Parts: sequence; C-alpha cells; structure tokens
Amino acid sequence: MGKQHGGEGATHLHSIATLDPNTAKGRFGVAYVKSIFSQAAVGFNETAPDEDAIAVDGSLEFAIAAARVQIKCSSQFKISGNSATWGSELHWRDSWSTSAVPVYFVLVILDYKDPVDWVQHHDAGTNHRAAAFWVRVNGAGAPTDKIVVPKTQRLTAATLELWEREVKSCFIPTMP
Repeated sequence: MGKQHGGEGATHLHSIATLDPNTAKGRFGVAYVKSIFSQAAVGFNETAPDEDAIAVDGSLEFAIAAARVQIKCSSQFKISGNSATWGSELHWRDSWSTSAVPVYFVLVILDYKDPVDWVQHHDAGTNHRAAAFWVRVNGAGAPTDKIVVPKTQRLTAATLELWEREVKSCFIPTMP
C-alpha cells in the first residue's frame, strides 16, 4: 500500500460527513491533544459538549490533582513562526481566573485546510499533519482579550512533566 493522504476516495468523504467543518476541526483538535496525553500515559477527562461552563474542554488527571485544558484547533495559522494569537472571551477569562489549579490553553494548528490532508497514511504508519502549542491562562500574566501562544511552547509528552510540577506547586510549597 503506497502513500495515501487524500487522492482517490477523498472525494467520497463529503458524502459520509455528519459533522460540519468547524465541529470536525474541533473534534480533530481534541483527539490530537488526547493522543499526546495518551503517549505520556496521563488520563484526560473530557468535558461533555454542553457542560463546558468553566471554559475548559477537560481535565488532565495527574496523581496529585488535575490541570484544566481548553483546546482550540485552527487552519488559519501556520505551524512555523513565532506565535499565534487567539481571541478570548470575557467569560472564559473569568472562569479561568477562579481556578486554583493551572489552566492551559492549547492551540492545535493544521497547516492544511482540507480535512483529507490532516492525516497522512503511508506504509510506515500514520502521521498527523498538525502541531499543538500551549500557554497557561490563569495566574501571573493571564490573558486579556487576546491569548498569545508562543510557538516555543510546543505541546509534547515531556510538557506534561512541567504541567505536573505546576499543579503540584499549588499544594506543596517548593523548597527555596
């Protein structure tokens, strides 16, 4: 089986689609982030779609406590570059500011607009043609109406070690 990332069969996907394009992109973003959390062997409890009253998509379950995560997915940016800026709503910021544990905003960037190009299948496996970047959105330096996501903060399994330390610091004072 050779490279497959669209091509034949891709035109038929529109006939089976049950999600609108924005919903499909949102679901892809959550699935992509969950795959990174799974790689790190850390559980993620997703908030039910109509129950996101505290402006988070779910909780990342560390042993000591959970961190909260808001996920957005977009093809309006490129993976390369220095940063991406996302508008934040006042009720999001109000909810995040009341959290006693860290809240992270994760932006999944797709370099391709067409869903057929988001995942590339080939003989050696399957690749997601996406990257995720993050920023903490509560505590010091919390966002105003714009969230600036630095692309130096790439979400990887190793990122979760930092996040776990930040969660732990909410409960266990650090030694000087």
